[in-house]
Amino acid sequence: MTMQIILCVLTVIAAVAFITTRTTVGGAWGILTKTIASVMFVAYGVFSLVQVTYFKPLALAFIILGLIFGMIGDVVLDLKVVYKEHQSIYLNAGMLSFGLGHICYMLGAIFIAGNVFNLMWPVLTGVIAAVVLTPIIWVVSKYVLKLNFGKFLWQTLAYTFILVFMVGFSIYLAVLAQEFIIFAGGIILIFLSDLVLSQNYFLEGKENDKFLIIVNHALYYAGQILMATFLYLF
Repeated sequence: MTMQIILCVLTVIAAVAFITTRTTVGGAWGILTKTIASVMFVAYGVFSLVQVTYFKPLALAFIILGLIFGMIGDVVLDLKVVYKEHQSIYLNAGMLSFGLGHICYMLGAIFIAGNVFNLMWPVLTGVIAAVVLTPIIWVVSKYVLKLNFGKFLWQTLAYTFILVFMVGFSIYLAVLAQEFIIFAGGIILIFLSDLVLSQNYFLEGKENDKFLIIVNHALYYAGQILMATFLYLF
């Protein structure tokens, strides 16, 4: 438990150091500190996995893969900030990596929860939430928030669908078993983080808005830390 707390604190410190660097210095230093912060939540997750006693580690390895895809997405998206001439490539790659990460989180939850209860209703809840809310989020984003997705529209819609599915899916799991409250909390924080990030990327004049950058990354790292902590419950 002591090592668990130390790693969690170090992960939080690394995240704060990155956010501070990103909003003051930026550039290569921002990428370096972001990479360190992301490596830390992966390391924290791996250590949590080592403590697992109830489930076989393979059943939870998908959560680690989700953290790793999150780390890759982190680095790729910051390359977009540094190498603006290739920002389309980095943005697409980042969304793909984060999308794969959420799919891994879903598979991890299925491997865990499938041993305990029927997953039909959690999955159905996620699908219904995604089908109903994805168009609503798009309409609000475009006509109320005035976001301009441009050539990233379909990628953004697909990623939003995955995110909303995961929110509905994880909340239902949390209702069924208290162990999934942390899992659901992590997914919700990451979802909120992406809502803020969309304003950085698709709202004119907000790309370097420091307040949005701080809120986005604070929510995101809190979410990933919860995902890594979730492993420790088993």
